[in-house]
Amino acid sequence: MGGRPSMEGDAYSYGVLLLEMFTGVSPTDERLRDGVSLHKHVQIAYPEQVMDIIDTKLFSTVNQEANTYASENVIGCLLSVIQCGLLCSKESPKERITIKDAVKELNSAWKKLLG
Repeated sequence: MGGRPSMEGDAYSYGVLLLEMFTGVSPTDERLRDGVSLHKHVQIAYPEQVMDIIDTKLFSTVNQEANTYASENVIGCLLSVIQCGLLCSKESPKERITIKDAVKELNSAWKKLLG
């Protein structure tokens, strides 16, 4: 946004990347209208409807149409990853988690996946 590069800016970019990868929605997607950012789009769905916005390509073709069959471990992992993306992409740089904390969050998500 014309500001100086910073670690907070890196965290923001990383958070947006996580949200984009796991939802399949680009920050410039036409589905995001009326000033709704990707962050806000995901925040509205988190946590209750998060499975409704997760990219179905993340699931096998057998379960693609019904991602509600995802195991508890998978859902827990996805919730943690999405939460990490939301925490990294907060509008205010002071409210964002650090990259170091993001790595911890993602390691925790990985452990949830493995059960």
